Amino acid sequence: MTETAAVLLSLVGGLALFLFGMSLMTDGLRQAVGGGLRILLTLATRNRVRGLVFGALLGLITHSGPAVIMLIGFVNAGLMTLAQAIPPVLGANLGTSLSMQLVALRIGDYCYGVMALGLVLTLVSKRPAVRQSGRTLLGFGLLFLGLNTSSAAIAPHREVLGRLLARVPFERPLGLMVGLLVSVGWTALLQSSGATIGMCFVLVSAGVVSDLRQVFPLVLGAHIGTCLTPLLGSLGMHIEARRVAVGHLVFNVLTVILVIGLAPLVYRALPLLSADLLRQTANLHTCSMLAGVLLFLPLSGAYARLLRALVPSRQPPPQASLLDPGLLEYPEKALCAAIAELQRMARLCARSLRLALGVLVAMRPRDVRLVKLNENVIDEIKLAMKDYLTALTARYLSRRPAAESGGVYF
Repeated sequence: MTETAAVLLSLVGGLALFLFGMSLMTDGLRQAVGGGLRILLTLATRNRVRGLVFGALLGLITHSGPAVIMLIGFVNAGLMTLAQAIPPVLGANLGTSLSMQLVALRIGDYCYGVMALGLVLTLVSKRPAVRQSGRTLLGFGLLFLGLNTSSAAIAPHREVLGRLLARVPFERPLGLMVGLLVSVGWTALLQSSGATIGMCFVLVSAGVVSDLRQVFPLVLGAHIGTCLTPLLGSLGMHIEARRVAVGHLVFNVLTVILVIGLAPLVYRALPLLSADLLRQTANLHTCSMLAGVLLFLPLSGAYARLLRALVPSRQPPPQASLLDPGLLEYPEKALCAAIAELQRMARLCARSLRLALGVLVAMRPRDVRLVKLNENVIDEIKLAMKDYLTALTARYLSRRPAAESGGVYF
């Protein structure tokens, strides 16, 4: 019992280090990039390819669940339409798989050096971007330390665990469904597909898993389980925002069905890319998402119409943002757009004030939730206004527009 408890504690502790390292790494990357993501947002709404690249960057930095929640917030604030949000949602899933490609690199032996360098940058540098880069490296090292800890805990028992795992008929439909459902539940519980795939890496590194068929349903189940976080985050939001969350779920479910149908081809093709099972697991994740993206991206407009049919509502879409990047070349028109956007934000503030006054009289949970959601929308518009006016002041302005651009927001 003592040995079993020690193994379980090491396994759970390694998983905790992995999750904390991933959180620290993504937070450091997000802070290092800063407002650049919102500048890219204005470019992402212009065509599908740019939207896909923007979503892939988001997914690489924050992973698909938080990235889709961020996109849902943009749609809820009127900064993106449903059709514009679909390519970034597809890209977020692809970007997450690319981040797991980094995790699959066998650099665990250097994790202490990476952590030491990250700590030095965090403590010594006074530049915020360098300090956040140090946090990223520190999180990256902790991530690999967690994988090493979990792998070392179960490595002595790989023969016993391997025999138990070999009894599950993953090559048969029943075994495939059991593995898929277990992975969906585990990912939904941890709210992180990266954690599930990281555990697959642990099992492979420890020698417990020796066949691609054994990790196949676990990787695919992680794609579906990660959709729970955006679905929960969209509750109470505008109907268009909820459609984005549903679209994320439908995309992942259909992609999983497609890959399962192509399973015989996958089992033959992935070993050709790499003989290393760890790389095969990472490539399975990336190739699955890439297949889904190639299928859905050309049909993003039709997919938006399908989502409106699947999630019908008489509620009108949110008023679109008036901050048109194309107007930045015409300062006076851009200022008029900024003032109109400020008026839109003022109407939302007035609505929140009326709801808040009503809450003082009668505490209705629905009104409290609407006030909080409106506050999130106002925050999104405020940050978008700041970036828009910053981009405007970077251009040549006459004295009057220059003065107005500095005072329109403040």
